Amino acid sequence: MMKKKRMIFRADGDLVAGYGHVIRSLSLAAILKNKYHCVFIIRSPDVFLKKQIAEICDELIELPGNGTYKTEAGRLAKEFIQKEDIVILDGYGYDAAYQSALKPACFKLVCIDDIHDRHFISDVVINHSEGIRRSDYSAEFYTKFYLGTQYAILRKAFFVKKRNYLPLSNNKHRVFINLGGTDQQNYTQRALQLCLGNKNIQSIDIVTGSYYKHLDELKQVISANKNFKIRLHFNLTEKQMAALMKRSAAGICSASTVSYEYSCLGGMLFIYQTVSNQKNIYSFLIKTGCAFPAATFNRQIAGMSAAAKKESYFINRSRYFSGNSPDHLRSVFKQLESERDITIRQAAPGDLLTYFRWANDPSVRQNAVNTASIALEDHTKWFKGKLKNKGAKLYVIEKANTPIGQVRLDKAENGWEVDYSIDKKFRGKGFGEIILRFAIIQFRKKHSDPVIARVKRINVASNKVFLRLNFKEDKAQKIGRETYKCYSLEG
Repeated sequence: MMKKKRMIFRADGDLVAGYGHVIRSLSLAAILKNKYHCVFIIRSPDVFLKKQIAEICDELIELPGNGTYKTEAGRLAKEFIQKEDIVILDGYGYDAAYQSALKPACFKLVCIDDIHDRHFISDVVINHSEGIRRSDYSAEFYTKFYLGTQYAILRKAFFVKKRNYLPLSNNKHRVFINLGGTDQQNYTQRALQLCLGNKNIQSIDIVTGSYYKHLDELKQVISANKNFKIRLHFNLTEKQMAALMKRSAAGICSASTVSYEYSCLGGMLFIYQTVSNQKNIYSFLIKTGCAFPAATFNRQIAGMSAAAKKESYFINRSRYFSGNSPDHLRSVFKQLESERDITIRQAAPGDLLTYFRWANDPSVRQNAVNTASIALEDHTKWFKGKLKNKGAKLYVIEKANTPIGQVRLDKAENGWEVDYSIDKKFRGKGFGEIILRFAIIQFRKKHSDPVIARVKRINVASNKVFLRLNFKEDKAQKIGRETYKCYSLEG
């Protein structure tokens, strides 16, 4: 059996900051563990987190709680991370300097983000908030973004593609409450008070963690309201949590991952923004009508008795929470895997005939400014001249030592003009974007001049490649009868 490649997760969690980053990383590990050997690196985990990590990951590496992130990054790059590893960072301490230390040491670097507050040099950024765009980020040109709920990182029990929701009617309702495992500000009691003020609420399930410090106060409120059936639940497994959500007609949650989980399984959703980093998720859920502010709980429930209104609510929510995100997440890493064994080198005299074959490929000629076929004698003169020309950079990109395409940059008045082509055996597999990215990264090691490109308007695939690489679209040009879209990428 082929040995699995390593996937290294780096996240922290504790009583004060909460466990969200760790649980989210573990959720992704659970989706990918069949393909990867999962290693979790964490600072001073408590007993609860150790147990959660052990259930999913193959290895746990514990770091001391003290020390700077700068020192840590250097140590990880030197002592732990290997060239074939995929490293995933989930947290707010991993700034550009931290990423810069790790990126050369691994195969690919991935950041899970929700606040876009720093510069990213990682290969990938995943943010499952809706309404966030690439333009909201500061990042390198090559960084690929996967944004929105189609990439929601949730635990397995919450991925349900078809769901029958409990109706809200004039009958007695069952309500689910979860405001996080620690809930330092005691939003749990606020949510409970909302329910206690509604005569149509019959039973309430409250989920908290072992470190919820307001438990005694909460129990006093429960004891004083014995006419309600109130159940307390602690440290539930994901299956137990999912079962509770399914049995509820309404839920009051924090605008965090738990609100996404509830949106996949539960009834009508009400949310609080309990900490600042929930701003994006809170805004998305409210603006799209997938959830309502918790303060409107009693009014909204009273107005949802009409069947058509309830149906409209759940149809709308299912647009964002379809249950397909594991497939989308796996595709992200499948694309990364397509870049294994890819290398780049400068063209050499021995590549003359390979370039000749590529240049005379009918589809290459069709998309060139000069569409006529090229004679070998003319090509030989051109190729040898380019190899000697300091104003030309010719790169050959190979996969497992097989040439898959070429990228050429020629010095021009306003930058370096780029041209590329893919061997016909490798077309339609996304290699155009890959070889361009590899070549520009190589070029940027010595040159900071703008990279410019001209692409025939009818060449849809190539136009998409430049846009995905964050080239700026400039004014189009007319050359002969053809219209060319023009692009530029600043250094």
